[in-house]
Amino acid sequence: MGLIKKNADNLNVQVEKKVNTTRNLNTNITKAKDRKSLRVNTSTYNTIRSISYIREEKMYAILDEMVEDYKKTKLSPREREIFDNMTEK
Repeated sequence: MGLIKKNADNLNVQVEKKVNTTRNLNTNITKAKDRKSLRVNTSTYNTIRSISYIREEKMYAILDEMVEDYKKTKLSPREREIFDNMTEK
């Protein structure tokens, strides 16, 4: 049995929704070659690795979240201001 050739122009297809083709090109993403090693205790490494596995995220993404949470909850406003001034590029 052969393929049936249909004339697509006669189908009058109406498209109601369009695909979002915009891309989120975040320029703040650090390249792998620019990342630095960080030495931690084995228990700390295993904890981060387990969280990374459970959440299906990269370990450095988990660490980024941890640092942001630490800055928000543990640093005083003055310490946060000093930290932000130190880390500005």
